[in-house]
Amino acid sequence: MSWSDIFADPSDRARVDWGRSHLSFAAAPATAALLDFERIDGWIRYGQVRYPQFQVNMPAGGMPPTMFTETRRYLALSMPGHPVTAAVAEQLRQGATLRFVAIEDWYPPIAELTDRLAALLGAAVSAFAFYTPPGDDGVGAHWDMADVFAVQLEGTKTWHLWDIPDGTGWQDDQTLRTGRDADHVLELTPGDGLYLPAGTGHRAFAGPEGSLHLSLTVSTTTHRRIVRALLEDVLAGVPLLDRLPVDGDRLTPVAALLREVAEAAEKADPAELLARVDRREPVISRAPLIAGVDPARHVR
Repeated sequence: MSWSDIFADPSDRARVDWGRSHLSFAAAPATAALLDFERIDGWIRYGQVRYPQFQVNMPAGGMPPTMFTETRRYLALSMPGHPVTAAVAEQLRQGATLRFVAIEDWYPPIAELTDRLAALLGAAVSAFAFYTPPGDDGVGAHWDMADVFAVQLEGTKTWHLWDIPDGTGWQDDQTLRTGRDADHVLELTPGDGLYLPAGTGHRAFAGPEGSLHLSLTVSTTTHRRIVRALLEDVLAGVPLLDRLPVDGDRLTPVAALLREVAEAAEKADPAELLARVDRREPVISRAPLIAGVDPARHVR
């Protein structure tokens, strides 16, 4: 297990300025070969994905699934969210982006990739693909909560990037609200990679042949998750119906609660708390459907 799943030259990982600034790099050839236009076309044409595994996005937001899916009947049962190829194609002609969500849940090669990276990084890793018609972006300017490694697979895409702002006021909404020009503009061609720290504003436009890129999101453990886990331990010992009095002294019980939180923090084992919050379950189950039969592995 190494950084070779992301970088063509694994030593490039030393150039990643985690959480601070973007980085262009040459992507791992094996990862850049995982998806292409033809496979995406097949997923839609043969109904191998269902909404919300795939979504259709305009810059203003996601389109309602009734615009591009149908419900099909199987015996006495019905299956909603089945893609309608012509309707999806029409949305793309109008400038939408086709977005595939959490691909590791249903496509074996990417499931194995994200499991390897999760074990390597000690972080939650998920995969998204963006299939965009020529000249369009279909998603709009925004920023992500996770760090992103974008890998260009087909066509080209021009990225407009805004540096992470100071302060915290801008974090209320992930839609990027700025009237100023991008701080950086760069183009990705097939095989190129781009690291975006969480909070980096971005908007990307497909080139004349359209674009397909894979985004690997890396969600590392945040301070908030540590605090939340500690408070969950405290809450487990607070009776559901305990409440402040309507009349009388209300400050004393509040002070007592704060002391409980402080005592819990003092007694908590930092290593145990971190291990619990960092724990990741692999996406791929190794449990056999039939006893004694090992689950098949995809071989790249």
